[in-house]
Amino acid sequence: MSDARTRRFLVVANRTESAPRLLDEVGRRAHEDSTFLLMVPPERHPDAPDWTSEQALELVQRAARGRPVELVDCGADAAATVGDIVARGDCDEIVLSTQPEHHPHWHRHNLPKRIQELGIPVTVIPPDPTGWSAAHGFPDEWVRIEAGPVT
Repeated sequence: MSDARTRRFLVVANRTESAPRLLDEVGRRAHEDSTFLLMVPPERHPDAPDWTSEQALELVQRAARGRPVELVDCGADAAATVGDIVARGDCDEIVLSTQPEHHPHWHRHNLPKRIQELGIPVTVIPPDPTGWSAAHGFPDEWVRIEAGPVT
């Protein structure tokens, strides 16, 4: 990163029941020294409701209160692309809100462990208000059920 003060957030998101909480999380991180990368993984189930990249970009831009938001192409494998972004140091924190069907891809690439080793904070927003925990393969401290202050 060229500016040590700038915080770059990678937002990886599909439209879920928790989209309002995702947008709240983005809003809490939208300070004058923050920028956002947005990735919308392709939905694997044709019947699953999802937003287009353009719809997601518009909503995240609004939540980011004028801070820069750049749409990132997922490539052939969104989890591998996240791993590449993390490895290059292109983000300081990840906010993840995707359908559970995407999570095995994260684990296939060993992303939770790789990200933890690099010390990058991650906030996982469950796709519905019932929440879940490490049973889904993410560290408990990553999972945010209720919106709360950014630490």
